[in-house]
Amino acid sequence: MSLYQRGKGKKKSWYYNFQYNGQRYNDCIGPVSKTRAKEIYARKRAEVAEGRYVSPAKKPSPQLVEFVDEYFEYYRSNRRRQTFRRHVTSWHSIEPILRSKRLDEITPLDLERYRRKRQKDGRSDTTINRELSFLRNLFNMAIAWERATENPVRKVKFAREDNGRIRFLTPGEEERLLARCKEPLKPLVITALHTGFRASELLSLTWEDVDFGRRSITVRAAYAKNGESRSVPMNDVLQSTLEEVRIRHSVSGPVFLNRAGTPYRSFRTAFENAVRHAGLVDFRFHDLRHTFASRLVMGGVDLPTVKELMGHKDIKMTLRYTHLSRDHMHAAVQVLENFGTESRQFLRQGGITEGNGAANTLKNNMLP
Repeated sequence: MSLYQRGKGKKKSWYYNFQYNGQRYNDCIGPVSKTRAKEIYARKRAEVAEGRYVSPAKKPSPQLVEFVDEYFEYYRSNRRRQTFRRHVTSWHSIEPILRSKRLDEITPLDLERYRRKRQKDGRSDTTINRELSFLRNLFNMAIAWERATENPVRKVKFAREDNGRIRFLTPGEEERLLARCKEPLKPLVITALHTGFRASELLSLTWEDVDFGRRSITVRAAYAKNGESRSVPMNDVLQSTLEEVRIRHSVSGPVFLNRAGTPYRSFRTAFENAVRHAGLVDFRFHDLRHTFASRLVMGGVDLPTVKELMGHKDIKMTLRYTHLSRDHMHAAVQVLENFGTESRQFLRQGGITEGNGAANTLKNNMLP
C-alpha cells in the first residue's frame, strides 16, 4: 500500500508508505485532495531516489508565531476581509499563551488549559470556540503545506453553543439605551435597530452605500457574512437620522466616524458603557439585530420577507425569530373569539360575559 486514506468524513487524511532499497518511508500528507496527495507522494519518491529526502522526524517544526505570519499572508489574499479580521482577533488572545511553542509541541492538553483560562477570564463559549476554530484551520493549512503532521485541535471537544438565545429590546429599554448613547454612537445604534445590520457591516458602510433618493441602504458582498450584498429600505426614522449624520460629516467615505472624526476601529467599550448606564441586563450589540427581526415578526411581516431583510440563506435561521412577546401572544389568541357561534352561545348559557372573568366562571362551574 503506497498511497491511502485514513479517518472518517472531514477528518480523512492521506498517507504514503513505500520501500526503496530495502528502507521504508512513511508519513501523513494531511486532509488534501487526491490530486494534491499524488503530487506530494510523487515528489517524496523522487526525493528518496535522489537522496534528498529528509525524514519528517528530523525536520524542525516552525514556531507558532512564525507560521502565523505565513498563514495570515495567505488568508488575507484568499478570504473575506471580515473573516480575516476575526482570525486576527483570535490570534491576539492566543499569542501571549502559545506563541513560543513549535507546532509539534502544542498538545490537546495545552489547548484544554487555554480553554479553561479563557473561561476564567469570563469569555463566552462562542468566543472560545471561534478561537479554537482559528487554530484548527491554521493546523490544517500547516499539514497541507507539510509544516506539521498532526492537528491537536481535532482532539479537543468544542463547547456546545446556545444558538437559541434571543434577546430583544422592549420599547422602554430602547428609550433608556438611546438616552445613554452619546454622539456619535447614537446614530449607529439607531441604524442597527432599523436595518438589522451586524457591527462589521455597519462599520463597512460608506456614503456610496446610502441612497437617499431611493431610500435604501446597502451592505456590499465583500462585507456581508453570507458573501452576498443586500439592501434594506430606509424608513423615516433611519432616513432622518442619516441625513443629520451627513450634515455633520463629509459626503464621502465611511458613514460612521468616532469622536476624533476617523473611522471606528471598535465601539464595543462605548456601547457596553451605555448598556450598563441604561440598566440593561444580558444585552449585547448583536441583540439589536435580534430586536430588528423580532419586531418585524411581531408586526406581522411574513417570514420570507424577514429572511431577505436579515440576509439569511436558510429560512431555518429566520424561524428563530418567530417567538413573540407575551402581550403579542395574548392579543393573538383574542382573535379566536371572533370565530364560531357555539363558543359564544356556551358563554351566554353559562352566564359568562365575554372578556370578563370567563376563566374563573368556567373553573367554578366545573367544581363538584
